[in-house]
Amino acid sequence: MKLTNRTFTGDVPKLTKWLYTSSGMFRDGLYQFISLFLMTFVQFCGLGDTTFEEYLAMYGVITAVVIVLRVWDGINDPLMGFIIEKCHFKTGKYRPWIFLGALSNSIVSIMMFWVMPTGWAYVAFFCVFYFLWDFTFTMNDIAFWSVLPNLTNEEKVRNNITTILSIFISIGTFAVGGIVPLVSAGNQELTYKITALVCSILFLASQMLLVIFMKERQIPQSLEKNSENMKFKDIFSVVIKNDQIRYSIIAILFYYLGSSILVAAGLNYFYFNFGYKEGGTYQLYFTIVYAAATIIGQAVYPLLVNKLKWKRKRILEISYIVSMCAYIFLFCYVFMPDYKALFPLLCVFAFFAFFGQTIVSLIIYIMIQDSIDYNEYKFNERRESAIFSLRAFTAKIASSLQQLVLYIFLSASSLLAISNGIANLEKEYVNQTEFIQNEATKLTDSIELWQRIVFQIGFTLIPFICFLISYLIIKFKYNITEESHQQMIDELNKRHEKEIEHE
Repeated sequence: MKLTNRTFTGDVPKLTKWLYTSSGMFRDGLYQFISLFLMTFVQFCGLGDTTFEEYLAMYGVITAVVIVLRVWDGINDPLMGFIIEKCHFKTGKYRPWIFLGALSNSIVSIMMFWVMPTGWAYVAFFCVFYFLWDFTFTMNDIAFWSVLPNLTNEEKVRNNITTILSIFISIGTFAVGGIVPLVSAGNQELTYKITALVCSILFLASQMLLVIFMKERQIPQSLEKNSENMKFKDIFSVVIKNDQIRYSIIAILFYYLGSSILVAAGLNYFYFNFGYKEGGTYQLYFTIVYAAATIIGQAVYPLLVNKLKWKRKRILEISYIVSMCAYIFLFCYVFMPDYKALFPLLCVFAFFAFFGQTIVSLIIYIMIQDSIDYNEYKFNERRESAIFSLRAFTAKIASSLQQLVLYIFLSASSLLAISNGIANLEKEYVNQTEFIQNEATKLTDSIELWQRIVFQIGFTLIPFICFLISYLIIKFKYNITEESHQQMIDELNKRHEKEIEHE
């Protein structure tokens, strides 16, 4: 099949719709594996066989580098958005970048887990390849997400595609988040290596299918010319002149930070609260709850909008309140006597936290897409790649702050000494899984209540504050409603019809 530019007008082709949404499962499967387990791999495998002083220094350097590179990568996102807007190939506007990013990122992802120098050489290797990983994934990320608003501006179709994409992303996330912790305790290095290889291959294969068979929507030549004539400063002028984009970006920054902090705790949360040997099993149950809450939330949202005709802001308000109340309970959980026996109660409140977060994330994604339509309506320019690069920028800033929170509260609670001890066991007693599990469990059982409380503050109360700020910004500053958006679409359709007639 020829890979020349293939476009469509009218309805989204079914093959394009399903290839695009389903590829998110493998794409975000790899992304979530890196997000959830890369620093765990560093913490428990990469920095093993060291004294605690060396371990603390090396982990501190890696944390600092990760924070700096994530901030830099966030700044780099608008640059990549600018390049994509400017450079149009015969094979399309987005497809070449999707492929190049997937190919290079899959190679780098494999090397990050399979190449393992020791000591400070590992720190240097990690810093270089983490930079490469961020750079290559950004190439794919900006192009992939820019496709979404390009496919359609019809509200119902957009809601449908966004929901289906979210479901596939959730499947990939849950598969990785549930299986890896269950099989990794006592044999983490091999588990992570095999998972990195499988996820990278599936990611590349899914993106290649997408690039070969996907069609991009045909847009008027005037918008193409605006895109090609775009200057780098125009990325930031979008935020300055488009207040709805501005408030959406600020709101999503706080939402990303709040929703990702508990994820950043990852296996640490379960190792330190439930023991090293059983922590992975508890996380599996927790992941099942996460999956159920997310899938149900994704199924409920269209019913609320299409069947019950609830307004987005009403749904958003209820979802934020549900999540924030659940996080308050999650904070109080460790104060309960015999809290391990009350794990089912923890799962109930975690369900409501994740259920609310799921609906909030769906609405925020749609808000950004509506803001792109608003941008075309007001200024006759869409700037999908530029605007979605700003979404990615907020994600990277939130990710760097997330890593900072993790380091601060691991250090403040003195839990890094425990992870150093486990890392040394993993390195010294390779393949002695049962012995490692038993000895590491002794270390996690020695954790005191004050340490758990300090750790708990960072991963429950800070998200509560972030959600509150995000909600207040949307409530008082975001003004695009379903009715005003439909008016914009009607006007834009009239413009497009006139332009296409004269082309």
